[in-house]
Amino acid sequence: MSLKADTDLTKRAGELREDEVDHVITLMLNPRQYKIPDWFLNRQKNVKDRKYSRVLANGLDNKLCEDLERLKKIW
Repeated sequence: MSLKADTDLTKRAGELREDEVDHVITLMLNPRQYKIPDWFLNRQKNVKDRKYSRVLANGLDNKLCEDLERLKKIW
């Protein structure tokens, strides 16, 4: 992701300028627009819509709960 964001790989997150942080955030929210490969995304072939996506922070917890509830119904 750092290579696609064109940021200095030796910098830590706190050392990035505001515009670099904004660019990284947009890259994380829209990875397909920056040609990030599907295998890199953490939500591959979602059960409901069969799409690839990247889920961040609280959304990941929500998706995990949804998946567990769906699996409980199946079992």
